[in-house]
Amino acid sequence: MSEHASILIVGSGPAGLISALTLRKNGVPVRIVERLKEFNGGVRGPGIQPRTQELLSFLGVLDDVSAIGMKAHQIGKHGVGKEIVAEVPWAEYADDLPSVPYRSITDVNQSAFEGVIRGHLEKLGTHVENGVELVGIEQTDDKVTVKLSIDGEETTEEYDYVIAADGAKGRSRRMLGIPFVGETKEEDVMLLANVECTDIDRDHWHTWGEFGQKLFAMKPISPAPLFQIQSLGPELPRPLPNDTEDYQELLNYISQSTDIKISNVTCASQWRANIRMAEKFGVGRVFLAGGAQGANTGMQDAANIAWKLALVFKGLAKPSLLTTYEAERQPVVAEMLNLTSQLHNHAFHGESTLGAKKDAGREGDPYWRPKTGLQLGINCRWSPIVVDGRDDDQKTVESNAYGVSGDKLRAGDRAPEAPGLIEVPSWVETSVFKLISGYDRHHVLVFAGEEADANVAPFAGYCERAIADVSVITPAGRKLPPMEGVRSFEDRAGHAYEGYEVSASVSAPAYIVVRPDGIIGAYATSVEQVHKYFSAFLV
Repeated sequence: MSEHASILIVGSGPAGLISALTLRKNGVPVRIVERLKEFNGGVRGPGIQPRTQELLSFLGVLDDVSAIGMKAHQIGKHGVGKEIVAEVPWAEYADDLPSVPYRSITDVNQSAFEGVIRGHLEKLGTHVENGVELVGIEQTDDKVTVKLSIDGEETTEEYDYVIAADGAKGRSRRMLGIPFVGETKEEDVMLLANVECTDIDRDHWHTWGEFGQKLFAMKPISPAPLFQIQSLGPELPRPLPNDTEDYQELLNYISQSTDIKISNVTCASQWRANIRMAEKFGVGRVFLAGGAQGANTGMQDAANIAWKLALVFKGLAKPSLLTTYEAERQPVVAEMLNLTSQLHNHAFHGESTLGAKKDAGREGDPYWRPKTGLQLGINCRWSPIVVDGRDDDQKTVESNAYGVSGDKLRAGDRAPEAPGLIEVPSWVETSVFKLISGYDRHHVLVFAGEEADANVAPFAGYCERAIADVSVITPAGRKLPPMEGVRSFEDRAGHAYEGYEVSASVSAPAYIVVRPDGIIGAYATSVEQVHKYFSAFLV
């Protein structure tokens, strides 16, 4: 147990681990417990979406995660046996822009991913405690009392807050009386298993058969010669397979061949889609993270609640800030479930409402994953704390939780990357994402106007309290006098002014406040608007 832990995290999956790591990066003492006595083995999910990759980069763990990952493969559609008759992309790439550093999904072994994050936690002095189960929870206005079972013995402990990241099968949600909204597709089964194979290449995600009928797929996973089997469809023969011999027979049947041999089937299971979400994201001082389908969604939940908890715990923010967690994340998760439902019906029943790219010949193709799913458009424009000084009524702006194509950048949107910044006077090259990395504070980006008056003195208090750092950015060739406590950068490549939609010829500065989770908290045209943003939640 971490000494004097103030926040308890229940569950050591991706959501729990990212919650813990974010809080520890903020210097908050946490305890993270796991019901299982041993960590999950095997190889399962998740594909790390570009938006999640950005969050992992802010936490300083992306390089280690990428080292164990594999880029998404081309789909190799087979005819009979080994013959590949067509190659198609599995997912649309993000646009090739300086503002988008990660354009595609990275596949990782979830158990290896969790091991990487645990390693970073351990460097900060926090270890996951296995064999510790939450069996009771009560709370008052100022504390949470939990009962934990450790090897059959119960202990009672108090914490300031609890993050319940124990998933759909965990006890936390039920103890809080929070129901699920949505459905489980009991009748639609996908078979999953890990298998060894050396008879096909590792450059494709191999498929035989058809969606909506019967499909057998083998995706390369690390380490070689492992593949993950996915098989689905109403025409799968019954009974469903259980062992290596059964899976070999199923492959032979769907591929209409016996020239591909598999061996050592492990981690065989039957997956059913839980297209549902928790009705509420918390009760009092207990917050659910990962209360819906998908590791990416859970990690983004964690990223949102953790920085807010850190500010409240340190006495820098009002407890009311925590209510914005549900306000910001619930619409995002609801839209994710809508997209998931469409993808599910597409794969299992041949129903297509996704609008695949016609010019790419993908209309109605159940393999296709549009770039909406990369989650780079996820936003919270409707949040009660974001401030956009360019609109009289920001709440009337057209908004969609996954983004509005072609719309301008607004408060509540993902902050764009902007490479090619040159620090003055060291002349070292950096980027916006490198400036805002760390996850322990806001960052005020001041885009200097023609008047060459950055007006950063009013922000000194935020810097002194470690609430925000301030950086001044000027267009190429424009110089400002040195300013104490403020870093200055020349946007030599022009990507920052372009990406943040600031004209280099305007007379007055623009002030863009980037939150610790990489969301634009304020797009301000005055110092007063920056203060308006911070005053909404700071004490």
